[in-house]
Amino acid sequence: MPSIEESRPLSLSLFVPAFCGLLCLLMLLSEAPVADASVAILRFAGLGVASVIADLVATRWPHWRKFIHPVAAGALIFSIYSALSLAIPWLIPEEREWYLLGFDRRWLGYFWESWWSGFNHPLLSDGLQLLYVSFYLFPFLFGLRLAWKRDWSGLYSGTDRLILGFLLCYCGYMLVPTRSPYAFVEYSEPLLSYGLQPILHAALVETAWTKRDCFPSGHTMMSVYLAWLGWQRVRELSWILIPWAVLTVVATLYLRYHFLIDVLVGLATCAGWIWLSERLFGRFREHTGSRT
Repeated sequence: MPSIEESRPLSLSLFVPAFCGLLCLLMLLSEAPVADASVAILRFAGLGVASVIADLVATRWPHWRKFIHPVAAGALIFSIYSALSLAIPWLIPEEREWYLLGFDRRWLGYFWESWWSGFNHPLLSDGLQLLYVSFYLFPFLFGLRLAWKRDWSGLYSGTDRLILGFLLCYCGYMLVPTRSPYAFVEYSEPLLSYGLQPILHAALVETAWTKRDCFPSGHTMMSVYLAWLGWQRVRELSWILIPWAVLTVVATLYLRYHFLIDVLVGLATCAGWIWLSERLFGRFREHTGSRT
């Protein structure tokens, strides 16, 4: 069985630098004007360099890799997401939300009022909003559980799968820049709340993060994918991860963050990523490593 020293995860050495390099190249070659292009290129180049440095440090001191790899990879993926507003929608300036709204209504028959108006309740609004903003907590719990079990191989492989999955989502955001329904659709009634939902919602929308991150639904794709990873490797967490994934999917629609087509594509992308990641990285359930 490979030891900690022999394991070589790829998030820091390949996935993050390659994605950052791709963004820099696209902005350099873009025919459309990119606002603050020099700032954006420096930002993403810096994140790519930081990833390489973190990998070199982990390689130099391999016993620290079990801490450096997941923590640095998680911090970098969040930093990339927070910087996407520098690239989206400048690379593909045309916004697509009206097309998606039309598809929802014409082909899927989806109207928020017909699906959710009867469930509009303060407890549901506040609870789902709290769940929605807890999105990045659950990958942390997943990694913490693997570390507690000293399943380093699972921790490295799981981190790589999650990081590459997030980066695929970000590619979708760049290809189909789309605002969320709450930003432009007029609804017949507001979400009822005891006060928590609007506070948490405002905290999200007032950040400098991109507001064109709707297609596909990353919350849907990655929460369901994480629940699947948990079922494969840390089944004792499934009683948390599976309900969390289901309620996250509900929250994306109920809270008006996503169109129905976003969620359906997110589910389809998740299924495709499960199939592809099992072939890229090997079977997650059977992948064994050092537990010492």
